[in-house]
Amino acid sequence: MNKKAELFQQFIAENELTNLFTLREIENDQYNTVVFDASVEYNDIVFPLFVVLDDTPFGFVRLEIAGGRFTPEQRKATLEVLNQLNSEFKCFKHYVMEENGYEAIILDVSLLAGEEEFNPALVAYTIFEVLYPHTQKDLTRIIAALESVKVEEAPVEGQEAKKESKPRKTTKSKKG
Repeated sequence: MNKKAELFQQFIAENELTNLFTLREIENDQYNTVVFDASVEYNDIVFPLFVVLDDTPFGFVRLEIAGGRFTPEQRKATLEVLNQLNSEFKCFKHYVMEENGYEAIILDVSLLAGEEEFNPALVAYTIFEVLYPHTQKDLTRIIAALESVKVEEAPVEGQEAKKESKPRKTTKSKKG
């Protein structure tokens, strides 16, 4: 396990946060990457959260806001809001990530620190005092943009087509 992850794991234990984070080491990774899985709740919806720490001077806190397959109209409406948010908040990076046909709306907060400068309390502050309030106030703008577009699904053989379907607000992430 890398030194930053060890320090964060120690901080979690000392501050009785073990019920919030699950540690996952990435096997055979040249940077000794460790992912701390957690979640953020908003209006009874659970969003996956990841703290990713490795041997490089870079790390990040990632929140997966929505995932699945988006229509071009959903993508356009969402990207407009993400660009607005990116221009308003300098510490966040909102974007759509696509991999193998799976799309996810992501919010990243960069963490910059080498082993000697790493401060696990600052990571906790970033999550609880910066990211969490942002999700409670501004997450609604992203969800509203996504839901503003009506989605029609192709009929399944033997069934009638659904008139309207809302996109999934959260998924189990395929990637941390």
